[in-house]
Amino acid sequence: MQDHKDGAVYKQNGWHPSWRCHVQNYAPIAASATDLTQQLTFQNNLHGTKLRIRPSNQYGQEPLPVKKIQVQVFHKCSKSSSKESAEKYCALLMDGKEKKILQPGEECMTDPLSISLKPGDFITVRITFPGKCHISGCCGFHSSDIGKVDFESSGKRIDADKISLAVAKNFSTHVVFGIRSIEVCTIGKPVVLAAFGDSIVQQGYWTGSIQKKFADSMPDWIVYNEGISGNRVLYDNHSISDLNPIFGRAGIHRFEKDVFSHSSPDIVMIAEGINELVHPGNGCPISETVTAKELIEGFKVLCTLTEQRGSIPLLATLSPFLGYDGIWDRKREDVRLEVNEWIRGRTYVLDVDACVRSTRNASYLDRQFDSGDHLHLNACAGEVISDEALPILKAIMEKETAV
Repeated sequence: MQDHKDGAVYKQNGWHPSWRCHVQNYAPIAASATDLTQQLTFQNNLHGTKLRIRPSNQYGQEPLPVKKIQVQVFHKCSKSSSKESAEKYCALLMDGKEKKILQPGEECMTDPLSISLKPGDFITVRITFPGKCHISGCCGFHSSDIGKVDFESSGKRIDADKISLAVAKNFSTHVVFGIRSIEVCTIGKPVVLAAFGDSIVQQGYWTGSIQKKFADSMPDWIVYNEGISGNRVLYDNHSISDLNPIFGRAGIHRFEKDVFSHSSPDIVMIAEGINELVHPGNGCPISETVTAKELIEGFKVLCTLTEQRGSIPLLATLSPFLGYDGIWDRKREDVRLEVNEWIRGRTYVLDVDACVRSTRNASYLDRQFDSGDHLHLNACAGEVISDEALPILKAIMEKETAV
C-alpha cells in the first residue's frame, strides 16, 4: 500500500488516534453550561511513548475557552482502578499555556506529553470549559464501549441531559465536547480501521464492539468513527427537519477530509446509503430519489478514493428498513437489493444485511437487532456484526501484507 501525502506523516512520525469520533454540527440541539468539566475514560489499545489531544470548536458559533486538560492512566496490570494504582494526573499544555480560546471552527493540538502507554490501559481525560459556554459541535454516540463520559458544572456533578439537548432528546446517549481526537506516538505501526457512514455507524454499537474486541485480544489494532446521523452518499444535507445541519455534506464530498486528513487507515469500512432510500419524501425532496445505478456509482467513487490513498475499501451491505416511518415501498426495496448484490461482488464485504435481517421476512430487521424504529440497530446487533467483522479484518491484513 502507498501512503498519501498527509497520512504519510502519521506513518513516519508514529502518531495514531487511540480515540477519535466525528464532530457533528449539533447547533439545533446544542449544549450549554457554566464552568463545565468533562471527564472521558476509554480503553487504549496502543503501545506508545507520548500522548496529545486535538481540542476542537468545529461548528462552534461562539468562542470556546479551554482550560486544564489533564490525563490519567490506569494500567492494565493494576489490581484496581484506585488512584494508588494509576499515574497521577498530568497537565497538557497548548503552545506552552494551560488555557486557550478556540474561535468558531478552530481546532488546535496540545503539546505532546511523554507518558508510557500499553494496550489495555484506561485513559481518563479531564477538560474544563471555564465560564458560560455554548457548544454547538460535539461527538455523539450510543455505545458505552466507545467511552464513559461524566460532567461537572460549577463544581457539582451533573447528568448529561441537563446540559445537552442531544441527550435530553435521546438523539445521542453520550456526548463529548471540545475533543476531536486523542493521539498516541506509537512504538511500531498499528493496524488502523476507519469506519465511515451514517447514523448506524455514528451510534457506535458495532464500531464500539469492534474497538472493545480489539482491546481484549488484538493489541495495536484501532478503529475510529466517522459516522454522521442522517448522512447520505450523494446529497448534501437538504431537509425540512430542524436537525438538518447535523446531517452534514454528502459522503462523496466529505470523505477525503474526514477519513484521511488526520490519519492514514489501512482499511476503510464504508457503511452508508440507507438514507438515500429513507429520506426522499420523508424530510427531503422526492426528486432526490436515487436509482441503484446512481448509488453504486457513488460507492465506486468512495472505493476509488480509498484505493488512491493506499487504503483498502471494505463495503457493508444495506440493512432492511421495512416499517420505518411508513416510507418503505417495493421500488426502494428493489434498489437496496440491487445495491447489496453489487456490494457482495466486491473483493471485501461485511454483510450487515445477512447478520441482522429477519429469517421470516428479509425486508425487516430481526426483532432482536431492532432498536425499535425498524431502521436503527441496537447493541445486540453490534455484537453480531463485530463477530462477523473481526475474521474479515484479519484476513484482509494477512492477504494484503503477505510477501
